[in-house]
Amino acid sequence: MKRLNNLITLFTAMVAFFFGCFLSGMLNSAEKCLTHKSGVSRMEPHPDIFLMILVVTAPKNVNRRHKLRQTWLRLGQPLEMPYYPESLIYVPKYAESGHLIMESVTDQSNRLAAYLHWIDNNMNHEELSRRLIKVKHFFAVGTEGMPAGLRAELDREQKLYGDMLLLPRLQDNFENLTEKMLHSIEALTNHYEFSYLLKTDDDTYVKLNILLNELVSYDRKLVRKTTKYNGQPLPALYWGYFQGRSNVKTKGKWRDINYRLSTHYITYAMGGGYVISRKICEHIATNAQILSPYTNEDVSVGLWVAPLRFVYRRHDPRFDTQYKPRKCRRYHIVLHKLNEEEMQQIDDGSVCIRGGKAIDDKDQSNIIKPYFYDWLSPADKCCDTIVK
Repeated sequence: MKRLNNLITLFTAMVAFFFGCFLSGMLNSAEKCLTHKSGVSRMEPHPDIFLMILVVTAPKNVNRRHKLRQTWLRLGQPLEMPYYPESLIYVPKYAESGHLIMESVTDQSNRLAAYLHWIDNNMNHEELSRRLIKVKHFFAVGTEGMPAGLRAELDREQKLYGDMLLLPRLQDNFENLTEKMLHSIEALTNHYEFSYLLKTDDDTYVKLNILLNELVSYDRKLVRKTTKYNGQPLPALYWGYFQGRSNVKTKGKWRDINYRLSTHYITYAMGGGYVISRKICEHIATNAQILSPYTNEDVSVGLWVAPLRFVYRRHDPRFDTQYKPRKCRRYHIVLHKLNEEEMQQIDDGSVCIRGGKAIDDKDQSNIIKPYFYDWLSPADKCCDTIVK
């Protein structure tokens, strides 16, 4: 009898032990889920996506969101363009130092000329390739502390369009722009499988069909060359218009009292629009709790990826994303700081103008000259080669 009691006691202890392990595992999993910065607990299931579009918007900018839905967010659905030639695509190799070899100024100039030549000779081609490329977009809005009336309006917009990324742990204000980027990238990366993410503002127009067509060709070429990297990490695309000599802001709304690393910001893509690969998104999402959020969200992204040697920073003058818009050029594929009327003009194929009038090249006060980025020169000499 005593032996039987010992066996019962041992069995009870073993059951209690395994139940405790099971319960501890469940609690750890729950705790892990709760540590997600964004607090977005569930999103609709969706097949794998090639391009995720994240539009940073303010809660009350409903008219801007409608205009984007009516115009460029519809482009490329389906994609009806000739394949962009892979021969015009640059895919970087690694130098012996282990760093990627960036495009030279001459290469950038030649590729822009080749692009214009291709556009002139192929956009009206009768035999177009019709492809269904999976694209999904979201408008990011923080909802913490939001008035009930405004939240109800956003809920109605979400019910109608299903494209609102509502961030429950974020107060939506200027001071939280960088946190908004962190919450958004983390939420989208954790809930969706996608290859690339396009970040834009709600005053940006993207010629999405052209960008998508070129991005598909880049991805195809990169995949085909995988074996040539001999175990090295595949380049992670960071595609936009880069700035490398911007002074750290010490006053005004962009004042950054916490940026003490240098007198200039580390090279970053300007925020009207840029593309980053999933690998970069995963790096940001995984480290969202410990990354330093600086005042400018796009400066912050540049800093967060600065230590990663596999990042391919592709500078492209076709992205008009500087603080002050340039004169519209036919080669532009991303245009920032547009109002709704200007967006409609571009979408209709009309001449693009700024602020109700065309910018005169002779009026130098209204002109910011585009440049090619010189990766071989010091940062303060990066941007002296003007695009003719």
